[in-house]
Amino acid sequence: MDPGKKKDIISWSHSKVHGLESFNSFARFLVEKKFIVLLTFAALVLLFFFWAYVKLLAAMSFFIVLAAVSMLYNRWIKISVGVELIMLGLVITSIAFGRLPGLIVGIIGLFMAEIISERFTYSTFVSFIGIAVVAVIAPNVFQWTSHSITAAGIILTIIYDAIIIPGYLILGSNIGRSAFFVVTHIIFNIWVFSFIAPLLFKVVRIF
Repeated sequence: MDPGKKKDIISWSHSKVHGLESFNSFARFLVEKKFIVLLTFAALVLLFFFWAYVKLLAAMSFFIVLAAVSMLYNRWIKISVGVELIMLGLVITSIAFGRLPGLIVGIIGLFMAEIISERFTYSTFVSFIGIAVVAVIAPNVFQWTSHSITAAGIILTIIYDAIIIPGYLILGSNIGRSAFFVVTHIIFNIWVFSFIAPLLFKVVRIF
């Protein structure tokens, strides 16, 4: 290495950091940057005291988006296939955070999914009833199943289908299409609650 460059590097490495030369310079730096410092400090304090709410809102937002996107295929496939992730978010949120957050996730998730897929009809309100029931009883079912998210999710899926199908049939839904939905819905959610839900549930509870 060139002796001159080496000398410059050594000189730079031993020079004092601007703004941190002394306590007075550090205090001056804080005053000059007080807005950024105060904003950062306030954000850290709020995060510390309201972490539970931040986590709740983050989890709810995640499951709502997941629910809405999961039914996007309905824009092109007109057959009612029971492939959706609304039940996943509804059950996990209801158990991990409470009935009201679960209800909000379920209703908004389904609402957004139906709007995006352009399939929102008056009969959709039947599904809202099923979502409300699942949100209310999910914590109890979780306890009855010895805190098994897999068992609770499968049982709640069956209960949900048992509630909504009579309503859809009364409103003129085809029996064959309804049966197809139930079969695919239960099979898909058995897979979801067996392999995806346990991992997501652990992540949600850890944070």
